Amino acid sequence: MLRKVILYSIIAIVVLILVMVVTTPSKEAFNMWVSSKYNIECKEDGNCFKKGNLIRFDSSHFRNVGLFASYEQQFENSDGEEITIKTLGVFGCFLEIDNSKLWGILN
Repeated sequence: MLRKVILYSIIAIVVLILVMVVTTPSKEAFNMWVSSKYNIECKEDGNCFKKGNLIRFDSSHFRNVGLFASYEQQFENSDGEEITIKTLGVFGCFLEIDNSKLWGILN
């Protein structure tokens, strides 16, 4: 009986890991999510716009570790206000993360 429980537990863990790997969002998926959530559109020439106003793309960081992906983008508007977007992607979903210990651990 104990062997069956251990075997089923191992199978469940392997299936969970496979699902996480298959559903990890790509960088393109992050860009589409940021575009729709924050109304930020970046053109091929590097110019980015938020609600029609030009904003400066400052930097970005994308990390895909297989089980999840993290993505950070920084923008600056014409008033000098910084817009920082930190997102965790897992199971095909996007979760916004603030400056917490979790973000430090994941990156």
